Amino acid sequence: MQRRDLPTVFVIFGATGDLTAKKIAPALFHLYIAKKLPTMLKIIGFARRDLTREQFQEHIRTVLKKQKDFSQNKEHLEKFLQHIFYHSGDFQSYGSYEELAGILGRADDQWNVCANKLFYLAVPPEYYKSIFQNLADSGLTEPCSPEEGWTRVLVEKPFGKDSNTAEELDIMLAKLFKEEQIYRIDHYLAKEMLQNILNFRFSNNLFESSWDNGLIESVHLTLHETLGVEQRGKFYDGVGALRDVGQNHLLQMLALIFMETPLSNTPEEIRKKRADILAYLPTLTAEQIKKQTFRAQYTGYQSIDGVQQKSQTETYFKIITTINHPRFAGIPITIESGKSMEEQRKEIVITLKHPKHCFCPNGEHQKNKIVIGIEPTETINIHFWNKKPGLDEGVIPGVLNFYYRDVADRVQYVEEYEKLLLDCIYGNQILFVSTDEIKAMWKFIDPIWTAWQNNLVPLHTYKKGENPDAELTASVSLSKKKVMRKEVGIVGLGKMGGNIARRLSEKGWTVVGYNRTPEITRKYEEEGIKGAYSLKEFVDSLQAPRTVWMMLPEGDAVEETLFGKSGLIHFLQRGDTVIDAGNSLYKNAKIRSQKLQKKGINFIDVGVSGGPGGARSGACLMIGGSSALYKKHSLLFTDVAGVESLAHFEGEGAGHFVKMVHNGIEYGMMQAIAEGFTVLKKSQYSLDLEEVSKIYNNGSVIESRLIEWLYRAFKLYGQPLDQVSGSVQHTGEGKWTVDAAHEMNVPVKIIEESLKFRILSEKNPSYTGKVLSALRNQFGGHDIKTNDTKTNIQK
Repeated sequence: MQRRDLPTVFVIFGATGDLTAKKIAPALFHLYIAKKLPTMLKIIGFARRDLTREQFQEHIRTVLKKQKDFSQNKEHLEKFLQHIFYHSGDFQSYGSYEELAGILGRADDQWNVCANKLFYLAVPPEYYKSIFQNLADSGLTEPCSPEEGWTRVLVEKPFGKDSNTAEELDIMLAKLFKEEQIYRIDHYLAKEMLQNILNFRFSNNLFESSWDNGLIESVHLTLHETLGVEQRGKFYDGVGALRDVGQNHLLQMLALIFMETPLSNTPEEIRKKRADILAYLPTLTAEQIKKQTFRAQYTGYQSIDGVQQKSQTETYFKIITTINHPRFAGIPITIESGKSMEEQRKEIVITLKHPKHCFCPNGEHQKNKIVIGIEPTETINIHFWNKKPGLDEGVIPGVLNFYYRDVADRVQYVEEYEKLLLDCIYGNQILFVSTDEIKAMWKFIDPIWTAWQNNLVPLHTYKKGENPDAELTASVSLSKKKVMRKEVGIVGLGKMGGNIARRLSEKGWTVVGYNRTPEITRKYEEEGIKGAYSLKEFVDSLQAPRTVWMMLPEGDAVEETLFGKSGLIHFLQRGDTVIDAGNSLYKNAKIRSQKLQKKGINFIDVGVSGGPGGARSGACLMIGGSSALYKKHSLLFTDVAGVESLAHFEGEGAGHFVKMVHNGIEYGMMQAIAEGFTVLKKSQYSLDLEEVSKIYNNGSVIESRLIEWLYRAFKLYGQPLDQVSGSVQHTGEGKWTVDAAHEMNVPVKIIEESLKFRILSEKNPSYTGKVLSALRNQFGGHDIKTNDTKTNIQK
C-alpha cells in the first residue's frame, strides 16, 4: 500500500483556463479543507501568461471566492494559497520544461526526499503531443521508486477525435509512459450514482442472478440538458453531441449496466470488465445507421460565436443498438443526449419483462422498471404494481423510492474532480478509462459519425427549450436480429445432466429431458422439466432446429444413443445440433461428428468440469467444434457456465482433448495431495489432519478446491476415513492422457505413476487410496464404500 502523506507536487498545464477555474482549483481547495491532501504539497500552475506567483495566487483567490460554499471555508483560503506557485512557459518549448525541472528539483532538496509528481493536462488536445514528449525528454516523468517519487499523468477527454487519432495518442503514451502512470479522465465515472451502480448490482442479490435478456426487456440511457452550447461554440462545433458525450459518458453508463460480475474490486478487474462488455457493441452497417440513429440541431445554434455558418453539427442524437453478448442478446438499448432540452433529465431506465403467466387483471401485462436518477436528483426507483384497494378488481402503480442524498448544496462537477484527484494521488485507477475501453467505444462510434458526415442520416431541427419532434424520434427502431430460441433437450439426467437441466430451467430455458430410467425422468418432471420416455418422443418434443445436450458416459451409452437402432440419428433432421458433454475420447468425437455431418446434423464436443456442484451453480466448459457453431450456441453455453468459466478451442474433438488433459493433470494433483497427507498421518506428531487441510486452504501456496474438498471429507467421514475405500476407481481419462502423450513422445511421468497407483490399489488398498477416494466423492459424488480386500491398512 502506498503511503499517502509523502511530499507531492501537482503541476497543472493550462492553469489559467476555465477547467482549472471551474473544476480543478475548487476540487483541490475542498480536498485541502478535508485534510485529504499531503501536508507537504506544492501546486504549480504552468501556462503561457506572464504572471508572478502573487498574481496567480490572486487569480485562484478570485476563483474560489465565487464558489457558493466559500463563506463556510474562507478561513482556510490564505493557508491554501501558500501551496500555490506559478511557472510561465511555452508548452512546446523544451527550455520551459528544463526550468520546471529545476523548480521541482529545489522542492526535492527542500523536503530532502524525491517527491511524488502529478502532471495534469488541462489544455486542448492539440498540445498533448508536445507536452508528453517534453515531459518524457526532460526526465520529469521518471519515478524514483514504486513507493515514493512516482509520477502520474492526467489526461482529459476527448481521447482523440476518432479511432485513428485515439490510436495515435495511445501509441505515443505507451512509448513514453507505463499504463499505471496514465490517468484518463471521464468525470462521469466519478459521479456518485454511477459509482453506486456497481454496488447496487454487485453488493446485492436483488436482480443480479437473473440480470440478462430473460429479465430485461429494454434499457434507455438519457442525458438531457436545459443549457445550450453557450460560450463553447468553437469547441463544440468541431465535436458535436455524439463525440462530446456519446462516445464517453453514455457508453461508460452502458458498460456499468451490462458488465459481468467482477471477480474482485481491484481497478484492473473492474476496468477489464467494462472493456470486455464494450467490445460486444456491434459495428452498425449503413442500413442499420439509417434505421437506428437520429440527429438534430436546435434553432439559434448557428448564431453562436465560433459556430460555422450552415453548420451540420448535431446538438441532439438518439441511437438504438444492442450488445452482441449472449447474456444480453436482443435487448434494445437506447442512448440519447441533447442540449437546450425541455428539462434536465439524466437517468437510466431499465424496463423488465413481465412473466408469461402472471396475476394480471384482464390478462394485461404491466411492466416493472428500475430507474436510476443521476440529475437533478440522485435516486433509485423501482416501479411495481399493487392491488387496487376496495371491492373492484384492478391494479395501481407503486414506487419504491430510494433517495441517495440531498444534493441541494452540491457544487456541480467539483465533487467528481475531488474524487478523481484523490484517487490519482492514491493510485486507484477504477474511475479512469483504460485504453481497451477507448478502442471499443470508438469502434462503435466511428461508423455512425462517418455516416452522418456523409449525410446518410438527415439533420433535423428542434426549437430551443423543447425536445425534438416525438414522432420523428419514435421512427428510430432496432433492426431485428434472430436470437437463439431458449429450448434444449438433455439426454442423461444423472448427477451432472440433471443439475444442468435444473440450472437451465431456472434461467428461462424450456428443457426436455430423457433418461433410460423412467423413474428419474418422472422425478425431474416434478421440477418443471418436460419429460420424454423414448428418443423419438424426445426429438418430437423439440422444435426444429433442435439442440440436444448429451451427458452420458463414454462408450456403449453414447454410441447406442446416437447410432443404435432407435438412436437419435434416425429422428434428428438437417440443421439440428448434438452437443456431447460427457467425458468422451477426443478421437471418437471426430468420428461421431463425421457420421452426423453426413446427415446434415451438427456436432459440438464439450468438456465439463466442476462436478455436480458446478453443474448446478455454473460449470467450467471447454468447448470444441467450429467457431460458427460455438457462436450460434453461445447463449446456451453462457447460461450453463459459471462466471468466466468457458472457452472455445477450434477443431472437432478439441474440447474433449483439453478436458482429457485436465483430468490427467487432476490425477497427478490428487496423487500428490493424497501422498502428502499419508506422510502427515504417519509422522511422529499427532496431527489434526482436518486442521492441516484447513490451514493449507487459507492463504497457502497449495490453496485449492481439491484441498477444500479434502477438508470437507475429513469433516464428514473423520480423519481415519474408515468408511472410505482404499481402492481408487479410475474411469479412463487418465489412461487416455497417458496414451496421447506416448503417441506424441511427451513424457508424463507424474500422471502415468498416478494412473498406475489407482490400478494397483484394487489389490493393494491404502490410506493414500482412501484420501483419493474421498476427494473423488466430494467433487464428483463417486462411490466411497469400503470394498478393501485387505484389512491391514494402517489407520
